[in-house]
Amino acid sequence: MKITSQIISYPNHLNKTIVAYYDYIEQGLNKPFFIIPPAYGETKKDSLKLSYFLVKNGFHVLRYDATFHVGESDGDMLESDFEKMKEDLLSTLDFVEHEFKPCVLGVAGTSLGIRVAIKAASQDKRIRFLLGLVPIMDVRSSLRAIYHEDVIGEILAGNYKGKTIDDIMGFEVSVDFALSAIKHKYHDLESTQEDLKGIDIPIAIIVAENDPWIKSADIKKALESATSGEKQFLVVPNTMHQINENPEAVLFVMQQCVMLAKQYLLNTFIPAQDVLIPAPEELSSQWLIEEERLKLLLKKNLEGEKAFWEKYLNKFLLINKSEDYRDFLREILRLLEVRQGERMLDAGCGNGHLGAWLIEFFINQIFKEKIAWEKFLPIEYIGLDFVESRLKEGMLKHMNMLRRIYRELCIRERYKIVIYRYILADLEFSLPFHDATFDKICCNLVISYVRDQRKTAQELLRVLKPGGTIVISSLKPYADLSQIYRDFVDQTENKEELEEARKLLSAAGRIRQKEGAGIYHFFSEEELHELLTSCQVRNIRAFRVFSNQANVMAGEK
Repeated sequence: MKITSQIISYPNHLNKTIVAYYDYIEQGLNKPFFIIPPAYGETKKDSLKLSYFLVKNGFHVLRYDATFHVGESDGDMLESDFEKMKEDLLSTLDFVEHEFKPCVLGVAGTSLGIRVAIKAASQDKRIRFLLGLVPIMDVRSSLRAIYHEDVIGEILAGNYKGKTIDDIMGFEVSVDFALSAIKHKYHDLESTQEDLKGIDIPIAIIVAENDPWIKSADIKKALESATSGEKQFLVVPNTMHQINENPEAVLFVMQQCVMLAKQYLLNTFIPAQDVLIPAPEELSSQWLIEEERLKLLLKKNLEGEKAFWEKYLNKFLLINKSEDYRDFLREILRLLEVRQGERMLDAGCGNGHLGAWLIEFFINQIFKEKIAWEKFLPIEYIGLDFVESRLKEGMLKHMNMLRRIYRELCIRERYKIVIYRYILADLEFSLPFHDATFDKICCNLVISYVRDQRKTAQELLRVLKPGGTIVISSLKPYADLSQIYRDFVDQTENKEELEEARKLLSAAGRIRQKEGAGIYHFFSEEELHELLTSCQVRNIRAFRVFSNQANVMAGEK
């Protein structure tokens, strides 16, 4: 039987419109029902897979976008807070009860979504089962783990003076977000335990074994506070907070969710092999429909993209101080194997970080191999980008580096090491070069952001010489850039740098939002391999870099 997804809307208690999807196979009243509130910073589309698994196995599901949040419901994310999210869930309970009269009802939440569900369940006895995936039970501790800074503690102590918080898991919010969490007691483990004391329904929690944001011991401690004797605690091995990046783990989690839902809402026990799996074409078809709806909200246009990237790249200057990123660039240059006399294209060069590393690489090679300056054949580097201000910044950076190096090493300027050239152009269009122009091409963390990735890759291959090397990299799907932030925090105590790093993480949150809308596409290892294979690239090698958050492929034409 085919799953139907019906778009619906209804008002919350503040008369703001909530937009939702009602997923079902056969309409009707008195059915077993699940409500799925969104995780913080996510939309109803992110819970599509969980919903379809539940529906395929006999449940009806309503998944919605919170108000004052990302997605289609009313309100701006800047005004988001926990109490508004809880009121949305209670309003949704009212709507479901009135419209569908469910025989029994459960709530499934992810990350911060389950914290909101716990508060709601402590106040509303219509919820008969709670299912939590990678739950954040101690908001204060999780934020401290992500940022190495006690945001909640600073506010409690009266030391936070700003009106906004630059980043809460990738989004700028009002300081009221934290004040509301404290006032209404969402903010720490003790407040979660207090809410759980008022809950006497079955609770099942599924955690990721290697989740850097939460402590399993805290989850177990919180669960012990619940009045109910029916509690399940499952650990998914070899996974991080973003379980989606592991297909085997995703299937395991979906099966467990269905089994737990059947057990605690329908008193039915089924083995994993009896769990029905939604057809991939059903999932992909609905995914595309919802992706298009989100695209309309974000409406990508050329000038908007230039403004976005100019602002983002301004923050990205700091990343060159990150050892994770520096290791990343070293790996890129190792894979490119640029040799004397070759011509290299840095497609999407941004602030020119790779170009700066290029000259350091060859200075070291000259000294290591004792090459005479006059016999060294210079490399021709062409940096290409569509943000003019950043291209000029890269140009100035390279010029100043050359001057400093020539002065410090007492090298005559007539001895060239790297010849830098710059082109203002857009990778969305045909490149302004003849066929087979370059020996080496690098497209580093850029391919995800163009509209037609295959066309761009083919154009890069057109201007690459036969036998030339191409290196393309992409953040992996659902990349956790907070890991890069945490690693950087470990290596610096400079308060200004820490503040800039937080702003960079906030900007990365906007990128993730566009990823969710399908405007940007981050490649899995398999997808990146398929892209290069379709362009007749041979001898493809795959690597995971950037603190395990990016995929890199190298190959030859």
